[in-house]
Amino acid sequence: MLTFGLLPSGLKKVLYRLQGNHIGRHVKLSWGSVIVCKNKFTIGDNSRIGHFTSINGRTFQMGRNCNIRSAVIIHADNIQIGNEVVISETAILRAGHRSERSSLIIDDLVHIFPSTTIDPSRLVHLKEECAVGPGCSIFTHGSYKNILDGYPVHYGDVVIGERVELTYNVFVAPGVTIGDDTIVGYGSYVNHDLPDHVMAAGLPATVKRHKEQFAPTPSEEKKEELLKDIISEFKKHLSYNGIPYTDKQIELMGCNEIILDGTTHFNLATRRCNPPKDNIAILLRRFLSRYGIRFKLSE
Repeated sequence: MLTFGLLPSGLKKVLYRLQGNHIGRHVKLSWGSVIVCKNKFTIGDNSRIGHFTSINGRTFQMGRNCNIRSAVIIHADNIQIGNEVVISETAILRAGHRSERSSLIIDDLVHIFPSTTIDPSRLVHLKEECAVGPGCSIFTHGSYKNILDGYPVHYGDVVIGERVELTYNVFVAPGVTIGDDTIVGYGSYVNHDLPDHVMAAGLPATVKRHKEQFAPTPSEEKKEELLKDIISEFKKHLSYNGIPYTDKQIELMGCNEIILDGTTHFNLATRRCNPPKDNIAILLRRFLSRYGIRFKLSE
């Protein structure tokens, strides 16, 4: 199987398909990348796997529009990756102790930054839109010294909630669950559960503030004002890059919806949009994500 890594993308896809694996349209398997899977695997449309990336598991499923960049290692028994997931260069997602309980589940729109280390010897579940920042570590086991000499050995699942942000160099210990919309500060050590909607930091991490203390929800009027400013900046971005547009192309409907060309609808309440049909729609979706406004694609 390792010789597959030396093949060009097109031939590699043909051979994997002949083995019964499902590889969607416009998938790119870069030179040096290799997939070793005991069972048949699935890769969704428009996904890509970068140079010298290694994926090894008993089961492997990856959704649409994913970008697994170069020099990434993903080794676990069960690997499930959703849609539009980004795993950046040199990330290591490798179970040190492989077993039937070794499982890595990554939901839609998750971003794993460079030089992260995740050990899914037990379940690691990264929920929608969470971000694992550069240099972060997530471990499901704490075992090296001899238990018969009295040293502790710990195993435990780790669950990182929706839209959680692990900033930089955060260490998450075995058995921890972090609630939705929580932010964990630089250099923190998380060795116990954290609730939803808080900012936590420290060694060990403790709750410092609740969301309404550091990020109060703006009024509808303020949201509309913010969106107008973002759309204005987007138009400047288009002009700077020499991309023609007209003001009528981009309609802001209060703070609830952005309509592009009368066809692409960005629903701000549901955070969904229909698949972009042109380059400006693709650029707008990407530009909005700079402000943390992300949209799942409607089916």
